[in-house]
Amino acid sequence: MKFSPLFLALAALGAAAQPATRAEVAAQRAAIEQRFAQEKLDCEQRFSVAACLDELRRRRHEALAPLVRRENELAAEERRARAAAQTQRVRERELAASQDEGHKRERILTAPPPSPPAVAASRTPRARSPEDAARQRQLAENKGEAEAAKRREQAEEREKRQQQRIAEHEAKQKARVKPLAAPLPLPSASAASR
Repeated sequence: MKFSPLFLALAALGAAAQPATRAEVAAQRAAIEQRFAQEKLDCEQRFSVAACLDELRRRRHEALAPLVRRENELAAEERRARAAAQTQRVRERELAASQDEGHKRERILTAPPPSPPAVAASRTPRARSPEDAARQRQLAENKGEAEAAKRREQAEEREKRQQQRIAEHEAKQKARVKPLAAPLPLPSASAASR
């Protein structure tokens, strides 16, 4: 098996230094892809293209494997950093909320007690006279009857509109040029016994 000097250089490069950032990983990946694209063109000029391309794919996979591992490590580090930042934000919010709650309690404790109202409430319950009670009942009955009459009238109007829609639909059905399809035949006695 013959290794190209390019492959040996890439292997040494991958073992020598781990890229620190995504940009470095992307740059190395681009360089590897470019080199392998050139080698692919060289393979296509040979007589046995398939074997050369298979070997090239295998070497490319081996060269990219450390970069893929490093990309995964970087992604995991970024996820951990985001999770830590989110946890810190939550702690800060909880601390701020507890401090606000403490300030509210302190203000409530140091605030003077509310003074009694100077004027009695405007809606004090009072005893109704029998005439007032009768008048209230009569007003409620009249209001209920008016609402019931209004609902009956609305129901009648809805019923009229529904009847009108039905009549219009039936008129359209009768005016159809194409007659309705014949109904399906009834099943025979032998089909029903199956």
